[in-house]
Amino acid sequence: MKKLLYLLFSAGFLFTGTIISAQANLKIGHVDITQILNSLPQRDSAAAVMEKETKAVQASYEEMAAEYNRLYDDYEKEASKLTEIVRKAKETELLDKQKRLEDFQKDATEKLDKKNADLLKPILDKIIKAVDKVAADNGFTYILDVSKGSVVYTSKDSQNINPLVMKILKPV
Repeated sequence: MKKLLYLLFSAGFLFTGTIISAQANLKIGHVDITQILNSLPQRDSAAAVMEKETKAVQASYEEMAAEYNRLYDDYEKEASKLTEIVRKAKETELLDKQKRLEDFQKDATEKLDKKNADLLKPILDKIIKAVDKVAADNGFTYILDVSKGSVVYTSKDSQNINPLVMKILKPV
């Protein structure tokens, strides 16, 4: 029984020593990917493309909305004079226009979001590649992205690698 207790006690010390040793080798850094993204000139190019696309979609939407509003105003003015059949037909037309307007808005939002993601993906891939390089070159075990809001504490021992990443992305 004493041998078993001694064996368990020794194994506990070995295990604790291994954990402490592993923790001593951890090197943690942090990066703010959103800050880096916003400082790159490629982001400005993507934003300009998105602004142009958004304005075109917005113009189409406003044109459709104006048409709907005109039909609605006409209906409001004439509704009391219309026969039941004509009034129902106009109401159906208005509902159809309203549905198309809502569908257009939903579809446009989805397409603009996808376009934005497509424009940002190569830029974000480039940033991630630079973060990977900094991590590998400097022996980091973990790099935390503080822009995501999930990191609630950053120790003074955690190294901010934004400058190192920017050095790779914007060579002097």
